[in-house]
Amino acid sequence: MRIALTAVVAALALAACGAPEKKPEQPSGDTIACQLGGQRIVIRFLPDEVRMLTPDGERVTLQKVPASSGVRYTNGLMEVRGGGGPRTDPGGLMFVRDGTAWPLTECAPLMIPAPAK
Repeated sequence: MRIALTAVVAALALAACGAPEKKPEQPSGDTIACQLGGQRIVIRFLPDEVRMLTPDGERVTLQKVPASSGVRYTNGLMEVRGGGGPRTDPGGLMFVRDGTAWPLTECAPLMIPAPAK
C-alpha cells in the first residue's frame, strides 16, 4: 500500500511540473500593434476614443475629433491621425508628439487568447 501511495504522489508531482498548455490565439477586432521607430505601440479603437500604450509604457487616452479625411484622435499633447480604413488595418497612421510626426508601420491586429469553450 505504501509503495502505491508513493507512486501516486510521484505521478502527481510530475504532472504538476509539466508546462501549461498554451491557449490558441485569435486577432483582436479593435486593437492593433504597430512599430514606432522600432518599438512597439498598442492602440485600441473605441467608438469615440483610442487608448494607447506607448513604447515607454505610458497609457494614453485620445479623443476623436473631426478630420478632413481619415481619422484623428488627440488629447492636445499627442495625436494619432491618418488611416480611415477598418480598425484592424487602418493604414497610413501617424503618431504626432510635440509637433513631430512619425509613421506607424507594420500595424497588425493584436493577438489575444481565444475565449474558453
